[in-house]
Amino acid sequence: MKNLQPLVSVVIPTHNRREKLIKLIDSILCGDYPTDRLEIIVVDDASTDGTYEEIKRRFPEVKVIRNSRELLLAGSRNIGIRNSNGEYIFLIDDDNIVNKNIVKLLVDFMERYPNVGVVTPLMLYHREPDRVWCAGVKRSYITSKTIFLYRDKKACEVKEKVIESGDLPNAFMVRREVFEKVNLFDDKKFPIHYDEADFCARVRKAGYKVVCYTKAKVWHDIPLPEEVKDKARFFHCHNELRAYYCGRNRILFHKKHSKKWQYLIFILIFNWLFMMYYLKVILLNSNKPFRERLKIAKAYVKGAWEGIKHDEKAL
Repeated sequence: MKNLQPLVSVVIPTHNRREKLIKLIDSILCGDYPTDRLEIIVVDDASTDGTYEEIKRRFPEVKVIRNSRELLLAGSRNIGIRNSNGEYIFLIDDDNIVNKNIVKLLVDFMERYPNVGVVTPLMLYHREPDRVWCAGVKRSYITSKTIFLYRDKKACEVKEKVIESGDLPNAFMVRREVFEKVNLFDDKKFPIHYDEADFCARVRKAGYKVVCYTKAKVWHDIPLPEEVKDKARFFHCHNELRAYYCGRNRILFHKKHSKKWQYLIFILIFNWLFMMYYLKVILLNSNKPFRERLKIAKAYVKGAWEGIKHDEKAL
């Protein structure tokens, strides 16, 4: 008798993106992974666009959980993981479309390589299907500079099938045993911004690899860089909440994961360089009214200050 395929839980956090979410679910259900070995869990993070009702009506086979208040990305992912049953958990943001064999490709890969704890597909722009958005992330633990591997390259230029990565955004599969060993996303320190970075750092410290498997693909339905008029949005600091966590969590991440000498160089030199750059973007490269830009800049500074003064042991 042939063994059953592993059960896979697809966890999708969402907030006010009903139409994009419908397209994502449709693409998953059209896949070639056995539907009886697949559970889809949508965590509606207090949407106001009728997401909960529409998904319940349109997809009765999908488990929908509605947060009574916004828990942001990490908190919503954790809700989904806690309510999942799969041997593998595929976390994917709501603004994606997947190829039909993505779940099978990622599961087969994980089955072959038990030392891999987290794997992501090659992520491409939906608006330019052959243009790479991300094939993994590398970040400096001294400067804090983050590089999205192969960004804006053609898909055919990504010759490697497996690319080792520091961390991964947007869409990735995790072994359940990894969550059991390193715990879930830290939704207290990193409710948004650096939540994946912190999680993957803990995964690598536990002895697992974090990789991109380029044979599997998703298409990220976001604007192309040249289409983004508000540069602050491109850097995810386009409102007060985002700017606060953007300023704070860069510091908290490096306080937690950099070596002491690396953190010292970062906090004395590079944090201030990044801070000046981000404030320039917020104040001078945004199309929002100046009073709103000023509030966002103040939120960024407040976040950075709280990141500096926090005692890591007390967090």
